[in-house]
Amino acid sequence: MTTPNDHFNFLFRYLAFAVTMSSLCAIHVLGAEARKFHYEPEKVTLTGTVEKQTFPGRPGYESIKNGDEIERGWYLRLSTPLNIEKSNQDSDPNTETERNVKILQLAWESEAVEKMVVRSIGKTVSLSGHLFHASNGHHHSRVLMWVDASKDVAK
Repeated sequence: MTTPNDHFNFLFRYLAFAVTMSSLCAIHVLGAEARKFHYEPEKVTLTGTVEKQTFPGRPGYESIKNGDEIERGWYLRLSTPLNIEKSNQDSDPNTETERNVKILQLAWESEAVEKMVVRSIGKTVSLSGHLFHASNGHHHSRVLMWVDASKDVAK
């Protein structure tokens, strides 16, 4: 036979559990907030997985099947999303704040960086460089990264 005290104890334990779980969920959501960065000239080091992707290119940037050129590029799929904010130092008219960025198209000049990126497809790497905003049809992500250096990340 249950007593009013049993019901009170059950209700108290249930509420304590609910409050604890709500607090843990709030902490998890706050911890998952995207990190904030700025465009060039700010230097960044980002970690993620290198991917090779294919997109339609010239002339229409719409369909390889319908005759557009194939454009292949290397991308960094980030381990945590980023927010990239426009700052007062930005002189590029294409620059705008972007939120929840999860993938970056990669660009570079150095053959050594190119070899490292190409060898790293499917691997987790740490890349250093600066960020810039997409400005033409060859840019297939909202934000791109000019890579100055890279290194493998041991897992």
